[in-house]
Amino acid sequence: MNIKRLSIILLFVLLFSGGVVGGYFYFSKIFSKNRPVGEEKLEAQTKTEDLFSLRIYYPVGNRLQFEDRRLSRRDAQIAIAQTTVEEFLKGPVGGMTSNIPKGVKLLGLYKDAERILYVDLSDDFRRNFHGDALSEFYLLKGLYESLISNIQDVENVKILIEGREVETLGGHLYLIYPLKGMVSNEYE
Repeated sequence: MNIKRLSIILLFVLLFSGGVVGGYFYFSKIFSKNRPVGEEKLEAQTKTEDLFSLRIYYPVGNRLQFEDRRLSRRDAQIAIAQTTVEEFLKGPVGGMTSNIPKGVKLLGLYKDAERILYVDLSDDFRRNFHGDALSEFYLLKGLYESLISNIQDVENVKILIEGREVETLGGHLYLIYPLKGMVSNEYE
C-alpha cells in the first residue's frame, strides 16, 4: 500500500510541475505577443541614441582633417559647443601632428542675439601658436567649421583670449572680427 500511495504522490507532483512549466510557457507567449514588434531593437537603438556624432575639423599640415567622434548626447546647444571646442583642442586621434597649440583651456562660451558664438580661450592659444599664415588660417578655419557644423543656431564665431578681444593670433589674421568673413566661402 505504501508503494501505491508513493506512486500517487509522485504522479501528482509530476502533473503539478508539468502544469506550472506549461503555464509559464503559455503565458510568456501571450505577454510577448502584447509587446510591440521590434521592442528588442528599440532597446538596442536607445543605447545607440544616447550617443551623437560630433564633426571636428583639425588643422593638419596645409589642410583640414575631418574626424567623426561619437560622444554621449548633450541636449543644450551650448553644451554641444563646449564639447566641440574641447574635442578640437585635444587634437586628432592617431598621433597625427596638428597646428593646435598645446595647453589651451576653454574659459567660456557666450552667444549673443546676433547668433555669434564667442569662444573664450586661455592665453596659451596665442602664446603657444607657432606657425605661418597658412597654419593660422587652417587653425581658425578648423575651429570655425567644427562649431558651425555641430551647432544649429550659430551663424558666426568670434575668438576671445582671456575674456578680451585680441588683434591677432599669430600676426597674420585679425581676430577683432568674427571668423566667417576670413575662413568661410560664404560672404555676406
